[in-house]
Amino acid sequence: MTYPEVVLKAGRERRILEGHPWVFSGAVAEYPAAAEPGGIVDVFDQDRKFVARGYYNPASSIPVRVLTRDPEQRVDRAFLLARIRQAHALRRAWLDTKVTNAYRAVHGESDGLPGLIVDRYADFVVVQFHTLGMDRLREPVVEALQQVAGPTGIYERSDVGTRRPEGLETFPTGLLAGEQPPGLIEIREHRARFWVDARQGQKTGFYLDQRENRLAAQAFARGREVLNCFSYSGGFSVYAARGKASQVVSVDVSEAALDLARSNLELNRLDADAHPCIAANVFDYLKACKAEKRRFDMVIVDPPAFVKTREALTQAVRTYISLNRKAIEVLRPDGVLVSASCSTQVNYETFFTILKHAATAARRELRIVKSHLQAVDHPAVTTFPEGRYLKCFFGVVR
Repeated sequence: MTYPEVVLKAGRERRILEGHPWVFSGAVAEYPAAAEPGGIVDVFDQDRKFVARGYYNPASSIPVRVLTRDPEQRVDRAFLLARIRQAHALRRAWLDTKVTNAYRAVHGESDGLPGLIVDRYADFVVVQFHTLGMDRLREPVVEALQQVAGPTGIYERSDVGTRRPEGLETFPTGLLAGEQPPGLIEIREHRARFWVDARQGQKTGFYLDQRENRLAAQAFARGREVLNCFSYSGGFSVYAARGKASQVVSVDVSEAALDLARSNLELNRLDADAHPCIAANVFDYLKACKAEKRRFDMVIVDPPAFVKTREALTQAVRTYISLNRKAIEVLRPDGVLVSASCSTQVNYETFFTILKHAATAARRELRIVKSHLQAVDHPAVTTFPEGRYLKCFFGVVR
């Protein structure tokens, strides 16, 4: 079978041949005369040598997303089934599903399926189709997930802003196959238990990428008064309380999220009254704590992404510095700062520098003792640095 052809400018094939999965519009010399948006195309260099095969969207700044570099490999149902089966097998090898039954089953580009996110919560699967090309493949993807994962139900949560630049005007959610998930799904993570709102919660319901960081925070929490900023449904809070923190204060602007956090504390046989959940703007709360000389032994700062484009990076860096300075200012001597950023535009070294400036502004010394990236089921391919989005630093403040 032949596919419409995209021809690259001279020398622009190198990055793709090395393994990067995106063909940017600036690298394209010739677009196909007749190619259906969302369909499959072949990418060639200036000498008409085959470079890659992927799906096509001329309306996007990334007109081709690579699926294979093998000219003999067709992109069909068998291809999708094999990729999803491989991703599923890796998770089974990496994770002990007896103690952790919630994980990312497909992580987009890192599993050779750009634009596709699949998260498993116990017996249910939640999917997101981020791009036009992957949206066009939804039917065979759902069939493959049924065959490989055998879930009770498959639910869609494609209510994501990344669809808009792809020209997708719909943001579908709803049941795709099997049974409707309940309002709350109970999951296990390192033997901790959580309720997940897969139908209306943030992302697909839970921040699975912070799994190892939550476990690391548990080890630092013993005997400490802990403040968890941007607590959402209380993931870090539960781990800190399980780690024998003397008290955990969870702060989030969402009352609904805090209700879920209280329920998660109770689900783990922890006293929700002893670990208060406070509805407040985190910046305002930290400012009030400083004014009232309220101090903590450990502060966890895990905000939503402050930057989604390179143009917004400068302002986002200032916001990250301000937030972390405020967190450091309410820490007692030898207190622990746990600070994370999920902004792709803020790389590891930039975030390290942000923390340096925050500590300097607070006139405190910060010693980084541990740092993590995202959890093992969110791999980052070395040829795709954009996939290394989560940074989490653990530091002691003097």
